[in-house]
Amino acid sequence: MLSKRKINKIKLLNNKKNLRLDKFIDLALYERNGYYLSKKPIGRKFDFVTSPEISQMFGEIIGVYLLYHWKEKINSKFNLIELGPGNGTLFKDIERTAKILPNFFENADVNFIEINKELRKIQEKNLNYFKQSKIRWSKALNFKSKLPSIIYSNEFFDCFPVRQFLNDNNQWFEIYVKFNEKENKYYSINKRVISKKILDYLYKREKIYEVSFSRNKYFEQICKYLKKNRGICILIDYGYNKKLKNFTLQAIYNHKKTSIFENIGKQDISSHVNFNELIEVAKQNKLQINEFVTQRDFLIKYGILERKKKLITKNSNLNKNLLDEEVDRLINADRMGNLFKCLVVSNL
Repeated sequence: MLSKRKINKIKLLNNKKNLRLDKFIDLALYERNGYYLSKKPIGRKFDFVTSPEISQMFGEIIGVYLLYHWKEKINSKFNLIELGPGNGTLFKDIERTAKILPNFFENADVNFIEINKELRKIQEKNLNYFKQSKIRWSKALNFKSKLPSIIYSNEFFDCFPVRQFLNDNNQWFEIYVKFNEKENKYYSINKRVISKKILDYLYKREKIYEVSFSRNKYFEQICKYLKKNRGICILIDYGYNKKLKNFTLQAIYNHKKTSIFENIGKQDISSHVNFNELIEVAKQNKLQINEFVTQRDFLIKYGILERKKKLITKNSNLNKNLLDEEVDRLINADRMGNLFKCLVVSNL
């Protein structure tokens, strides 16, 4: 549950004025005792299971992709940066795959961007065999290095707070959060947009619009860095590149969808990534769009089906039905296959 300090902070803001939705989300997720700073969110026992936790083949495909681009485009000292490494599972699979090209990690300065102290402990434990002098942990990206960089993430950009707007009779409204003192609970209200800057931004948008300015700004920092120092960024997340019919903000508690006003500070709050905006940011910074495809198409294109066959051939003791289920979950269009997208941008 939220710390008393956090509840008071939100109430204090609401006593002065209604709290903007993204500010509420930011407090629930990133305040001192917020969800992402203190909880263990990833795993079958916790709130959600990510692709690397489903199958080692996911990380192996990512690994091969990164190895190829390093060998062909960089082939020198470089920064290897993972955003939000979770339990360290994806990195572990990439590191195992990289044994086919030993000088990959010999040339890598490995950086983990992680704000969750509990997950960092798990990462240190799971990667103890590797970490002695190779991994540096940071809470934020360090843009001082002039080395080329390989930056990658899985389910990282969905956790940025969003703002929500809706158009009613040609008037724009923004969703805010209000606290009911008598009932001791939060609820949403619509507040008319009067800012000319925001109205100009919303001009010719659809009837509903959901945007994360902080997400776009974070990605823009990455793009500017890659433009200046060379490199590639691959991000995989659930998201869209079509017009929204409904808002995508959701809360997950113990693998079940809940209201964002329940279990505050104890549950995940996320939204689908607007990939059109990220692509536009990359183009504005004159980066190449190497890939923008569904997770299904990316994994199939780069060999997950062949990898499954090879695993079965090499080890007859493997459970074929289990491998089939893992791959199906990752690439089936009705499961994770189409919901998740892969965007790769570069300056190489």
